[in-house]
Amino acid sequence: MGFFSPTSRDDRQSAAPTDAGTNYLLWIDGVGTWLVYLQENLRIGGPGRPGSSSPLRSEWADLALLSNLSRHHATITRSGESYYLEAHAPVLCQERPVNDRVLLSDRATLKLNQDTILSFTQPTALSTSACLEFTSFHQPQQRLDGIVLMADNCLLGATGENHIACKNWPGSVVIYRQGDQILCRSRQEIYVNEEPASQGAVLTPGCLVSGPELRFRWEVIV
Repeated sequence: MGFFSPTSRDDRQSAAPTDAGTNYLLWIDGVGTWLVYLQENLRIGGPGRPGSSSPLRSEWADLALLSNLSRHHATITRSGESYYLEAHAPVLCQERPVNDRVLLSDRATLKLNQDTILSFTQPTALSTSACLEFTSFHQPQQRLDGIVLMADNCLLGATGENHIACKNWPGSVVIYRQGDQILCRSRQEIYVNEEPASQGAVLTPGCLVSGPELRFRWEVIV
């Protein structure tokens, strides 16, 4: 499958620690833009007040969609290896009303109000991380191709068993947590800011990761 354990070797890094409580944007050339969300709770709601400083969040929601939703419409919570959806306003999960809280399964369809639809997936058994995609095309103010709810790692590669499918890549890249740092590594030759990183390197805000037929930037959300 092209994957390997993100803790299989000693890591070699010299960069300063990053804040693993921060969330990031992953800009992947030829693929798209993904939010990498590290917190256990994701609040979903409608747009914030005009002039909000964040194109993704509002004062009530971590993910503010341009849709007719309540300010805090629903919450997705990671608990161990499981994810739960809590409804604060009308929500359907697999076409069934959510009156309180429901356990999410792979490929669950979430409908908020009548027309805002999200797809929840856990594409690989090698990771407890999950993904959200915008089935109905309702987006935050800044367009995203999806969200990785990152628990332990985020897998990028050509097959559908990755969190982010990068179909033209010759190999895979793993982004993973280690203590208070976020790192990446790969079995193929990759570089972080032109420094060798195949065996593990810390991702810092604004860094550029490149390799044969792959390139992405790691940006902090302010």
